[in-house]
Amino acid sequence: MMILMPANSPTSLDDEVEIRPPDSRDKILEVAEGLFAYGGYSGVGMRQLAAMVGLSKSALFHHFPTKIDLYEAVLDRVLVRIEHGLNGAAIHEGDPVAQLDAWVDAVVCTLAEDAPAGRLMMRALVDEEPFPAISLGVGANGAEPDRELMIFEVRLAGIVERFGGLLERGIAEGVFRAVPTGDAILNVVGTLVFYFASGDLGEALVGESIFSHSAVSRRRREVSQFIRGGLLA
Repeated sequence: MMILMPANSPTSLDDEVEIRPPDSRDKILEVAEGLFAYGGYSGVGMRQLAAMVGLSKSALFHHFPTKIDLYEAVLDRVLVRIEHGLNGAAIHEGDPVAQLDAWVDAVVCTLAEDAPAGRLMMRALVDEEPFPAISLGVGANGAEPDRELMIFEVRLAGIVERFGGLLERGIAEGVFRAVPTGDAILNVVGTLVFYFASGDLGEALVGESIFSHSAVSRRRREVSQFIRGGLLA
């Protein structure tokens, strides 16, 4: 929520202020994230979404001309938050193990703050709709992709590249095992994302909400140790 004051106004909390409601676009993205996370791409209707955010369908299309545009923006919004967390945790450039710990913790915290995000990313990574596969910038045998990459795919490729570079540096320095980086990245992604997409199964296994303070605190500790144990030489 943004509080607006004239430049020459006193800043006392007792003064009258104007409260600006959330921007329509932000509200659309927030509601759409939950719908796509739990209903999948095909399970979300634009008319349904417009009604939930209190807009006409034409007003919704003013912000997002097509459903695929909206889906791409929703996915990119989650990845922007993940990327921001990684940037804030990029403080151990000389120590691959400490940097890995910081990045893993940053991703866990980001997904824990946004309940639909883990399920949304899991769906996006495995569902065949609205596209058969997410591209990371290369096609078969390293060839150019056969379609223009979507914004969120470019951002995802950058995040994956950062993890891959860290793994390769750790392997070169002898602190990580000589594991295939592609396999290692898939293991890390699965470990980080599935937990926050696990829903009722996750709650049954941990005995409480997977988003509770105690469960998230435990997850921050356990997942870091788990990934460390699999990678350390």
